[in-house]
Amino acid sequence: YKNFPNKKIILITAENFTNEFISSINLKKTTSFKNKYRNADILLIDDIHFFQDKQGVQEELFNTFNALYDAKKQMVFTCDRPPSELKNLTPRMQSRFSMGLIIDLRMPDYETKLAIMRNKAAMQKAVIEDAVLDLICKNINTSVRDLESALTNIIAYSELLKKPVTVETASAMLAYR
Repeated sequence: YKNFPNKKIILITAENFTNEFISSINLKKTTSFKNKYRNADILLIDDIHFFQDKQGVQEELFNTFNALYDAKKQMVFTCDRPPSELKNLTPRMQSRFSMGLIIDLRMPDYETKLAIMRNKAAMQKAVIEDAVLDLICKNINTSVRDLESALTNIIAYSELLKKPVTVETASAMLAYR
């Protein structure tokens, strides 16, 4: 946000977008809701699979999408699967989600995972041996969030025991995952 102070950037989860929409109906403030989202320069909505089976919200998002698209604004939607695998979306919403650039984000390679773990350890001001980071990177292959979670749990575990983070303590923690 700070790099683009003149841009109206909105980052929201699909659940929160839905809750705001419902609240705007209940409070009779739909115009305010529409203006907020349709005047964004960049709209990022996380977890769009949440919109499945929510026809009213899909209708509002469809209109918001069209307004932003016509104004040549940027939109980013994230999901845990490709748009073609989403169920119970209106065909036109399915079409909107499929018309842009679709990128499948996969688990990074080992070197990138190791770099991420070094960075996360430094952010937590934790001194972690490369052997421990290696162990985490080789044993967690699901997501970067899971890598971060494993590191956080290992650090917390060692702090609880008042012992340094070692391969042994890390192995013990990873065994519980």
